[in-house]
Amino acid sequence: MNLNKLLNHKHTELFQSTAPELCVRGGKNAGKTYSIVDKLLLQAILQSDKRLKAIVARKTLPRLKSTAIEIFERRAEAFGLPFEVNRSDYVAQCLGLKVLFLGIENSDDYEKAKSITDVDFVWINEITEMKEMDFDMLSMVIRGGESKFSQFIFDFNPVGKTSWVYKRFFENGNNGTHKLHYTVYDNPWARPEEIEKLKRYKEINRNFYDIYFLGEWGELEGIIFNWDIVAKLEGVFYDEIFYGGDFGYSVDPAALVRIYRKANEFWLEEVIYETGLTNIELGNRMKAFGIVEEESYWDCAEPKSIQELYDMGINARPCEKGPDSVRAGIDFLCEQTIHIIDGSENLSREVQSYVRKKDKDGNYLSAPIEFSNHAISAARYGIYTHCKSQGDAFFGFVGEDWR
Repeated sequence: MNLNKLLNHKHTELFQSTAPELCVRGGKNAGKTYSIVDKLLLQAILQSDKRLKAIVARKTLPRLKSTAIEIFERRAEAFGLPFEVNRSDYVAQCLGLKVLFLGIENSDDYEKAKSITDVDFVWINEITEMKEMDFDMLSMVIRGGESKFSQFIFDFNPVGKTSWVYKRFFENGNNGTHKLHYTVYDNPWARPEEIEKLKRYKEINRNFYDIYFLGEWGELEGIIFNWDIVAKLEGVFYDEIFYGGDFGYSVDPAALVRIYRKANEFWLEEVIYETGLTNIELGNRMKAFGIVEEESYWDCAEPKSIQELYDMGINARPCEKGPDSVRAGIDFLCEQTIHIIDGSENLSREVQSYVRKKDKDGNYLSAPIEFSNHAISAARYGIYTHCKSQGDAFFGFVGEDWR
């Protein structure tokens, strides 16, 4: 197999680097995660005569499950490599390379990481989610491996110069770290429509454009929601459970969010977030999860899609419609106490970059920047429409207040 056909030739410097520390920053869809996975799989091939060990870490293990682990499996298949993940301890084997997937969020995780020996490579995915002490602790576990070189790799989108990452690796000079910078133009597999969509943000929000298109440092301003991330509350009696969904296909993912309500408080759990699903496939996924009788609310601009789900026996309903329903829905969500259940990776990421537009004078508008908001839209369809349909019997609101 000619691996050169599978590798991103614009990331050659990443593949060739043997520096002790490798910092990879860039914009959205720059291909960073895929190339880092490819780099580690290449070591399994190029050093197949050795026993290698790599730690792949993120703030929480559920976030790794929906990102790095899936990409490892996909890329190993493309390379024709055996890659099996033990789902009980999240340890994978690929030829002579052992990969340990770790979340780093409590003292038990710390002790587990510190006890691992003979480590050749450590990769922190989305390092800006972690604390500086997490970085220092993980940097100490690289020791005693058999690789020809050892390396500490970390990647991120450059959101916020107040981050410790900026202060440590950029504000204070080079620090001996090999720094690489990529944009969507460095991803030969990026679709033209994705590139154009990112470019358009230059006219909407300069900081947004700097971070996600140019991959430069910026500060996201006008964040709309301040939802925290919490562990799922086991054994809690919820008043009701319903769903919000957003249709997608080739570029935009279909999203389904489970919504738990207890009194005036909501918890959101990502259930589906995937591109390439037809409505029939989406409906079959829902039925496989047992989501049939509970109400699910969908984009009212897609009546045919809603009807297809309904014809499959799913209790699919249109969301609240009207010329001002988006603004009203966002305003309503801002007034509620809402939590994101840990493991809802894509929803969490969307909330972090969901900001308001600015006018030519720099004043914030009520409308949001329409960027990667599929799970957020699903949550809005569900909560706003479901609660509005209940009226004052639900929250004690008078109907006119909803408008």
